[in-house]
Amino acid sequence: MRSFAASLPASYRGNFEASAVQAHARVARERESAPANIGTFFSNRVPGAAICVVADDRPGLLATISAALVLCGLDVIEAEAYTRRIPGKHDEAVDIFWVRHEDPADHRLRLGDEEVLQLCQTLIGLIEGKLDRKKADPSSRLALTPAAKETVVRFIEGEDGTFATLEVETFDRSGLLLALSQALFAQRVQIVGSQVKTRGGRVFDRFHIVELDYKPISSSRRLDIQVAILSAIDPVPPDDTDSVSAQA
Repeated sequence: MRSFAASLPASYRGNFEASAVQAHARVARERESAPANIGTFFSNRVPGAAICVVADDRPGLLATISAALVLCGLDVIEAEAYTRRIPGKHDEAVDIFWVRHEDPADHRLRLGDEEVLQLCQTLIGLIEGKLDRKKADPSSRLALTPAAKETVVRFIEGEDGTFATLEVETFDRSGLLLALSQALFAQRVQIVGSQVKTRGGRVFDRFHIVELDYKPISSSRRLDIQVAILSAIDPVPPDDTDSVSAQA
């Protein structure tokens, strides 16, 4: 467990207690050579089911996981994504999600073993290309409301002076994380870490992104990425742009 925790960023070690780290380490160990593995763990941080997803890190992985969640009828309440560095091996993604059932009539706060197995099989099917991810198309789920138009997308300057963090604030709705992660993948950027939080019907997302070769996002690329995110969230008619903003 200690070696597992040491292979992850300090922010991970600060966010999870020993019992959760032990559960995450078990999910990683039991993955063996499988494309991905998923397990649940106890968490009282958020009123939802806590799951850990472990897979080889690759561009578009968050979008693929998000598609699996949508296909299995699950909404994301909160999420954190980490990259695990393993000497001599491929980087491993350790992504944590707190989810709820999309059906508002289903008030269960935990996932059954069969649901976890179905989610894992769905994710592996998407990774291997055996399932059609178009069935998870989020465009039909992002129904607009007046509050949905109050969207801000901006880059935040890091301590080193680079704009590596993309912050998104908007109205929460089903399939939103899938729409955002797919838009970033389409822009050919790599998500190396993320935090997703839902509060009072609003979503506050932060994506730590780099180019596919791990170089910082250039200033000439930032506006294109912001516009792509805005378009994914909220296809705004040309005469209705006042309440949606992209900020540098």
